[in-house]
Amino acid sequence: MIIVEGIGHVSIPVSNLDASIDFYCDIFDFEVETKKANEAFLTLDSFRIRLVKAEVPERSLPSLSFIMDVDDFTEAISELEEKNVKIVKGPEGTDSGESLTFQDPSQNLIEIYYSN
Repeated sequence: MIIVEGIGHVSIPVSNLDASIDFYCDIFDFEVETKKANEAFLTLDSFRIRLVKAEVPERSLPSLSFIMDVDDFTEAISELEEKNVKIVKGPEGTDSGESLTFQDPSQNLIEIYYSN
């Protein structure tokens, strides 16, 4: 068995690094930790993502999935609509709440959801 202490970061391929940085900082309040020509590390509390300029494969499943409470979920939908973020699916019921899937500037899928 390999023993790990946590996840260091999640890498996300992006076609436009600057637009993706702006998106994740604006929508989720990530902060830029470091930025180079072809990559950037962003942090949100103890969670880190690495945006890497690359060819973005077509996706059918979300790259990231964020859990939230029901009130924040409802507010998030309004904010996404106000900012003209492309909603791909939802809001739709799940076994214990609701979920919504939308796209970042590179068409990566992101899910937000809540559970009762």
